[in-house]
Amino acid sequence: MDKAQITVLRLQGQELAPTPTATAAPTLIPGIPPELQQMGQAALQGLQQALPGLIPPNLIPGQTATAPTLPAQPRFKNFVILQQRQLTTSDADEELKDQILDVFGDEDSFTADRGNCFYPGLGISIIRPNNPTPVDLLVSFSCNQAMGDGFRWPYAVNGFSPETHQKLSEIYQQLWGQAVPPGA
Repeated sequence: MDKAQITVLRLQGQELAPTPTATAAPTLIPGIPPELQQMGQAALQGLQQALPGLIPPNLIPGQTATAPTLPAQPRFKNFVILQQRQLTTSDADEELKDQILDVFGDEDSFTADRGNCFYPGLGISIIRPNNPTPVDLLVSFSCNQAMGDGFRWPYAVNGFSPETHQKLSEIYQQLWGQAVPPGA
């Protein structure tokens, strides 16, 4: 594994779903009673449903605004990638590789102490020489555990010991230049 190619990914563990926002309901024509305003809005909405695209979006007051379409974000194991980095042969990166392999290669790094949640803030993809199948790891700091994908987890437990949590937090700091954010 010392010659393995390692890619590390900073992940967004919890993804917030975009919520549609309703625009304020101003009056269509000032001075018209609210009952007639509502009837007019209902008629316009019915027309919009019958002939989609006829009335430009947000023309009808009180209509739910259509959320702008965001470009698809790159993902790792269905979690949004915020940043990624391939570890090179530089001395600093070789040290990080050794630290990562030491943590995940030692059964004593893991305990049964883990949360009942999983919001990974760090992904690790390891490609071994002469084996194109990656070994993928997801690390959830806030839930105190790791999970593997593409292989059978080699240990009976996957929660972090206090020392492991500290080591992985330091690795995260070295990789991204910031402390592990809450919820990662």
